Amino acid sequence: MLDKVSDPNKEEEFNTDTVSIDDQMFAEKAKMYALAFEDQFHYACYYAYMKLKEQEIRNICWLAELVTLNVPKNSNGWKKIIVPFKGVY
Repeated sequence: MLDKVSDPNKEEEFNTDTVSIDDQMFAEKAKMYALAFEDQFHYACYYAYMKLKEQEIRNICWLAELVTLNVPKNSNGWKKIIVPFKGVY
C-alpha cells in the first residue's frame, strides 16, 4: 500500500502513478468496508454501509468541484474517485 505513496522528502518530478497517503488510506478503508458485507450478519455491516455512504458523498462533492472549476477530463483530479467495489471481487 505504501509503495504507491510518494515520499515528501524527496524532490522528484511529479509522478502520475503516486497518490497521497490520505487517498491511499481512503481507498484501503473502502475496500475493507466493502468486504464487511461478505461475512455473517453483524453490526459491522451497518457501520460499513454508513462509511461507504460517506465516501459516496465525498466523491460527489469532489466531482462537483471538478465540474465547477472546469477541470479538463485528462487531468489527474478525475482519477481521485474511489469506487469501493471495483477491485474487491
